[in-house]
Amino acid sequence: NYELHEYTIPRLFVVLPDSCEPWDPRTLFKEKFQLYFLCECGEECGFEANLSATSSQITVTAPDPLTGPFPVRNCLHLAKHEGYELSRPTEFFDRYGPYILGMLKILRHCLTAAAVVAPALLLTQNGVDEIVESVESLSVRTLAAVDISISFLEDKLDGDGTGDGAAEGKADEDEDMFKDLAALEGADLRRLDSFLRNKDADKVLGNLYRITTETGHVKWVCLDHYRQVYRETTMASFLQSIETSGGTHDPQRGHVTIKLKSSIAAKDFFSRLSQQGQAILGLKVTLGWPFSAADLVMLVGKIAQSNVRELKLYIEDHGLWDPLVLLMRPGKGKYYSILSLFSNSKIKSLTFSEVDLIGLSTSALGTSHRPSLLQSFRYVGKIFSLDAGHLADIIAHCPLLVELKLGSYTSNSEGVHKIDQVIGSLSKLETLHRYRLYKEPLSVRDIKSNTAPYGSRTLRELVEHGVHYHVGYSGFLETAIRRSSATLEVLVVHSHGQNRILHLQVKSQLSSSPTSPTSSSRLTFSSLSHLELFVDMTQESLNMMAAALPDLALVHLGIGEHTSVLLRHANLSTLKSLSLNRTAEHHYRQVVESADCQIESLMLVSVPWSQFLSNILSSIPLKRLFLDHMDISSLDKILAQVNLSQLQVLTMCNHEYQWKNEEVLVARRNELADGFLLQLGYGRHESKRDPLKQKSRDMKESSTRLSSQQVRVVFDFVLLEEHYAAILPTTSRW
Repeated sequence: NYELHEYTIPRLFVVLPDSCEPWDPRTLFKEKFQLYFLCECGEECGFEANLSATSSQITVTAPDPLTGPFPVRNCLHLAKHEGYELSRPTEFFDRYGPYILGMLKILRHCLTAAAVVAPALLLTQNGVDEIVESVESLSVRTLAAVDISISFLEDKLDGDGTGDGAAEGKADEDEDMFKDLAALEGADLRRLDSFLRNKDADKVLGNLYRITTETGHVKWVCLDHYRQVYRETTMASFLQSIETSGGTHDPQRGHVTIKLKSSIAAKDFFSRLSQQGQAILGLKVTLGWPFSAADLVMLVGKIAQSNVRELKLYIEDHGLWDPLVLLMRPGKGKYYSILSLFSNSKIKSLTFSEVDLIGLSTSALGTSHRPSLLQSFRYVGKIFSLDAGHLADIIAHCPLLVELKLGSYTSNSEGVHKIDQVIGSLSKLETLHRYRLYKEPLSVRDIKSNTAPYGSRTLRELVEHGVHYHVGYSGFLETAIRRSSATLEVLVVHSHGQNRILHLQVKSQLSSSPTSPTSSSRLTFSSLSHLELFVDMTQESLNMMAAALPDLALVHLGIGEHTSVLLRHANLSTLKSLSLNRTAEHHYRQVVESADCQIESLMLVSVPWSQFLSNILSSIPLKRLFLDHMDISSLDKILAQVNLSQLQVLTMCNHEYQWKNEEVLVARRNELADGFLLQLGYGRHESKRDPLKQKSRDMKESSTRLSSQQVRVVFDFVLLEEHYAAILPTTSRW
């Protein structure tokens, strides 16, 4: 199943009023509503989930037939969390109303059975865990709030013509009424956080913790139930070793991030992981020393003994590669053992980063290898021509892939024709990211037989950096976008200087050139939530996209010099993230003028300084700001005027960053938000400038520099990867 990727946040929730006082129907949507997540754990909170309904259990049908129904027992309860305020309640109830009504009835069933303690809505105004009433009284209050919400939603849905006759069947209200209630599908779940205001540091988890059952199904449970599943005493020693090694642990998602710097440290960590790390579902590990083949053999073996479902392997290989030696001894390189990871039936998501020359340093999988159960594969880094055939073979052995991401943000790969031929065989592919997979643009003559660079089925997420294949109405990229227009949630296209012009118009537009396409002659992109177009487009294509935008609840929009006009058609009330690439000031002035602006993240790429840019930076309380290729003369102005009140991350890539720039921030030190982080990027083959060197920072007077905890220096491709991980819905944020 694909639950680890589909259920990255809790999936069971209800909405309750802020107040249990009677409402005035005329001012209903001026009332405040809070969303509360539900703990999914059953009475036993064990791994063996009973998927058949009983008299004490209500079954909710999951959207994927592979996962089957999930049980909701009488101990279902609200999470211990103050809840999340809804930002657009009318639109929210239109989208989620029927689902919430069903979940509220389930919760009322549990409350009425007196088998639940529902501690949300029970905190004092300052939000601390001081319970102000008895458990019995609190349950009564929660039940009253549930009844108010049910009554409101039944009236609303009946009035909209979407009700299910619930009022007529109240006398027969029992478990059967829930048999057709479906769990949220991925698209609705991924869009959920765009409706929530008070998010927890960009995490929408509601104080719940992710666990997996022995059959691989995902549950989100409260801390008490989490502790019942995983013995804290066993985990304590392991978590202490992670902290000692400078790693981090996210208990809610079950993720560990760590950099290992020696063979001894690696053996200790992986031994503890296999014996004490049952709660660890995701591991991001960087090998930061000149490791040997034996070290990788040990790593692969211990991973197989662990409970890890998601593995990200980052390489900082200090050894020098000699391709001639590898050519003489193909398959004898020290990476040969990592291919065994594809046979690990527990691992559903696998990332290799900077695993250079994998084609020469590993052996072929061969026909004896059984098909992998892997559902997500990411190969981050430059793909050499000698690697392409081997990677194509690996991909062909993963027929269940739902997600495939290949290439580097900053380096062009070489000759991946064989990969483009095998992608078409992936019958379950939904998410495809392609990053700079060719050095030069490709012509029709370069196309091999069976080439399908964008697969053969409808996609949910398409990211293309490079646009190397020929374009036109029948181009590979345009055909894939048209084919997937109704299902695409994410569409990102960067030309990276390639002279390509997208032709997205439909056939009815080819004979004429309408300036305002009719609804019958355009693509609607009805599912689109994230759109970024740094590419030239035909005027007809621009007009068609502009006509679609007002009806879309976009969460992210990126515009370039050829697509800047699209911003004026976007719905700013839903937009949380904006990227501007070489955009003139008159194209983004409405961002300043809009009273509905909700933007939290802003990326600026080669944007000239202007008064409108100054107004945006000073007036909008951004949480994330990414500066790329900005004019050095603009840096001081930006740093002097940016609103720092909520800024958590300020990232700069491709700049001649100087100490004088940092002194501007130091002068505003008292304005910095708690946890503020300045990230400075540099190229892989670039010499570090003085402010990027730790030794230089240590020698600098503390009064003229930020503290070491506030500055992070890292490769620019890492920062770009992390930036998109923070704004794209299905990209892992760790």
